[in-house]
Amino acid sequence: MAALVSAVPLFAPVGWTERGRVSSATVPSGSTLPDKVVVDFGWRSVDAHLDVEITVRGWAADTPPEERWLRAFCAERDLMQRCTVGAADWAAPAPAPDAAWSQRTLTVDGTPRSFTVLQTAQSWVAAAVLDTDWVVRVFAPAEPAGLTALRRITDPADLRPLLGQG
Repeated sequence: MAALVSAVPLFAPVGWTERGRVSSATVPSGSTLPDKVVVDFGWRSVDAHLDVEITVRGWAADTPPEERWLRAFCAERDLMQRCTVGAADWAAPAPAPDAAWSQRTLTVDGTPRSFTVLQTAQSWVAAAVLDTDWVVRVFAPAEPAGLTALRRITDPADLRPLLGQG
């Protein structure tokens, strides 16, 4: 976990004391570190509820992603949520009829960032470029009240142990 935290920019909402849970990581073939990591906050399996999910994805191109890619990154997560609650179909994915796009500034590790935001009846999703190597996406079932900033996780103790580990 220490190697992951030092190599990949993982984030938590500022002001939240709950530890995050690494729920997914994708390691490209031939690599030792993931290029996509998902950290959940507020997961309650009893009612299958999640408060906030923060995903970082590596960006290996020479130029930062364009707005349309950030929109696709948001739409991907919204579709996953809508399929989960039965409001969309994987076989015929389509944008939500109530999809509303906007921009919002959130502070990420002390730096204000412009986020592309998608809001639907089932989700609130925001994505931004961190630097030339990473993008970040924040998902919640509804717009998270009071979320104005993210902080980089630098201490492995801020994350719950991986499943199957102490």
